Amino acid sequence: QVVDTQFGAFVAEPGDIVNMVEGVPGFEACRRFFLVTSPAIEPLTCLQGIDGPRPAFLAVDPALVMPGYERRLDDLQKRRLHASDGSPLLWLAIVRVLEDGSATANLRAPLVINPRRMLGLQLLAGGDENSTAHPVG
Repeated sequence: QVVDTQFGAFVAEPGDIVNMVEGVPGFEACRRFFLVTSPAIEPLTCLQGIDGPRPAFLAVDPALVMPGYERRLDDLQKRRLHASDGSPLLWLAIVRVLEDGSATANLRAPLVINPRRMLGLQLLAGGDENSTAHPVG
């Protein structure tokens, strides 16, 4: 399947598609996303939706924005991602670029992806210790 993004067209194999356990709030109809990585946007990643309205999100490893960022999953979240305590997981914070060119990252509701199963989940029960608009850079 060819996926058109603002960074060009990419061929996505079935194993390259992340299936979100639940949709991202506001885009619940889109459950499948293609992870786009490119040297042109590093350290960012683009999650390009391939269903419905085809939303696209820039994202970054939250530890790059906030050193010491605590990554926590409860047992239910682990089960939903088919992850165990030792599973390597990809953590991403959605980045919002503001009109003035600055950017913020949502550290309170990160996306967590189990790359072995290509299952993803946005954590929405984060505590107040993390911001939804943490400055990037």
